[in-house]
Amino acid sequence: MHKRGILVILDGYGEGPAGPYNAVKNANTPMLDSIKKNNLSLIKTDGEAVGLFEGELGGSEVGHTTIGAGRIVLSTAKKIAEDIASGEFAQNKKLLKKIETLEKNAGNLHLVGLMSDKNIHSDINHAYEIMRIFNKRAQNIFIHFITDGRDSGTHDSIKYLKEMKSHMKDIQNCEIASVMGRFYAMDREKNYDRTDLALKTMFNTKDGIGSKNLKSYIESEHGKGITDEYIHPVHVMTKSDSTLKKNDLVFFFNFREDRLRQIVERTASINKNIITMSRVSSAKTTVLYPTSIVKGALSEHLSKLGLRQIKISETTKYAHVTYYLNGGREAPFENEDRIHIPTIKTTDFSRTPKMRAKEITDEAIKAMMEKYDAIIVNYSNPDMIGHTGNYDAVVKALEFIDKCISKLIKSAKENDYSILFTADHGNSEQMMRADGTPHTAHTLNKVFMSIYDPDAEIKLKPRGELKDIAPTFLNLMNVKPNKYFTGESLIK
Repeated sequence: MHKRGILVILDGYGEGPAGPYNAVKNANTPMLDSIKKNNLSLIKTDGEAVGLFEGELGGSEVGHTTIGAGRIVLSTAKKIAEDIASGEFAQNKKLLKKIETLEKNAGNLHLVGLMSDKNIHSDINHAYEIMRIFNKRAQNIFIHFITDGRDSGTHDSIKYLKEMKSHMKDIQNCEIASVMGRFYAMDREKNYDRTDLALKTMFNTKDGIGSKNLKSYIESEHGKGITDEYIHPVHVMTKSDSTLKKNDLVFFFNFREDRLRQIVERTASINKNIITMSRVSSAKTTVLYPTSIVKGALSEHLSKLGLRQIKISETTKYAHVTYYLNGGREAPFENEDRIHIPTIKTTDFSRTPKMRAKEITDEAIKAMMEKYDAIIVNYSNPDMIGHTGNYDAVVKALEFIDKCISKLIKSAKENDYSILFTADHGNSEQMMRADGTPHTAHTLNKVFMSIYDPDAEIKLKPRGELKDIAPTFLNLMNVKPNKYFTGESLIK
């Protein structure tokens, strides 16, 4: 007989060494502290454990994919890097066909992407390879420089700009045509005013700053207290006309699709000649690395067993508990329901540290009352507030979540549910860098896995990986895993 279970993912909640800027350790969170004291397993969320290269930071995409798959799934980022190293990327038949057409029509290449080497959404080294391949084949190469400030340092754009200009010296007719923070170009909260401003600045604006003033412009933004994430879109005057034309090709080199959906869909409405690394929602593009659906993932397994499940999240992580957790499948499985709570519209999440945690908790309690077999919940506060670099706001967020967890546990006890708590990667446990600047990126720290069970005293193995979460959750529910899971239950 199966038991009912809840999987709670505290996005960005890591376990790091104690210190004055470890918000996880310093926040007043008696319920979470008690849960971890009763049973605790430390979970690896980076590098090869989530299909990346060793030492690379994990993220919400690969984290949720691995949690749902119950096995290691080779990431698109690693596939691209391996293909570039072997020379296969330059021989991609779809890519060669696009280059041939572009050359024949004397079109320009618009290269768009996040200029970062953190391999969360993109890798700037992929951009350099694309520039090399299109060199002398495109009439002009216009680079649309999206600054990071979340996965990388808040002012690292100056470093990436210098590096980019060094590579541009070897490329014919290559110019930077626009610069903007990811806040505008990579919005996923349906703030289309930001997306449209980004597109206008990239493809339609005729006035702007001179290319020699680019570094000064970014530094002036920094001087106003504006970090890389929020740099205002600016068009850069180029020698050749950089407006988007009929025969031009737009290449979005980000490999993670959730933050490309809006801008790619909007671009497709004005020019359908687009290349993307991975499939981006319903947009029709030339996809170099088509998504392979992960067979037998957690949600599919529950569905085939006839168990009712529900996913609950706000907008910021909705795709992660649905699309990514389901192994790249957009549509819900049979008996799978979803609750999507719109994220509060703000330009600074540190102003709204509670986010939608209360509403998520209320929906989870309602789902318990409706006797769903499995409830999967994502609290995005530790990650989204962690990315702001605002230590005090993160502490407030964690303390509020702790109150929400208390309500969850009370209801779980009343309705006979067991709860598995974990996270997809670290972030909020490290809020300051060694140089004294805010730390806004993910971390290499392990995350926790702990279990609340109203009927039994659970003991966990001390260490594991994200691939072990689904098998452990199934074990908690007294449900056997299928043949696809290679992770193991961490319950002793």
